[in-house]
Amino acid sequence: MGALFARFVITAAAIPLCARFMDGVIVVDLANALIVGAVLGAAYTVLRPIARLILSVINFCTLGLVSIFVDAWFIQLVAGYVENSVVFESYWWAVAVAVAINAARTLVDAAKGDLRK
Repeated sequence: MGALFARFVITAAAIPLCARFMDGVIVVDLANALIVGAVLGAAYTVLRPIARLILSVINFCTLGLVSIFVDAWFIQLVAGYVENSVVFESYWWAVAVAVAINAARTLVDAAKGDLRK
């Protein structure tokens, strides 16, 4: 349960942190950006396993690249629903945020010992 909460917190904090360190990610309102992060954390918890299950064969053939692009789509979708929150200069900045979020979530899994062998 602790790893699930840690992944949720990392996902919620990743949007404002990425905006601070990435030039193409602009936070319009910090409170709304944290809301985007929280909604994104919930979407990652509920919708991401379903999307990965549906796209598992394609994801296997592309060595996991499809999951990064689906995650970037999730990020842009959630940011689009919350007004005055986060603006991405291009889709590639959303991909960069997705890579950063996935890297942070992997580090949490490694710290908790939840990585698959």
